Amino acid sequence: MSDYKLEMIKIPKLEIGNSDVVFHVEEQGEKLGSLRISKGNVVWTPVNKQYSYWLNWNDFGDMITEKGHRDKARY
Repeated sequence: MSDYKLEMIKIPKLEIGNSDVVFHVEEQGEKLGSLRISKGNVVWTPVNKQYSYWLNWNDFGDMITEKGHRDKARY
């Protein structure tokens, strides 16, 4: 199993609005990219790339339901 590391680099003090929550994602010590979560979108920026990939929340929900692995919620 891969060893992933998630690091929050910016945490807003209030509910997410115009201020994004940003995660740096690493696998075995190498950065894979950054994940930005905002009120309107989820944005993935691969490491050393000029372009980001955007999904609104409805499209993200459709994608994760279609491609994700279903399991009982554990939180």
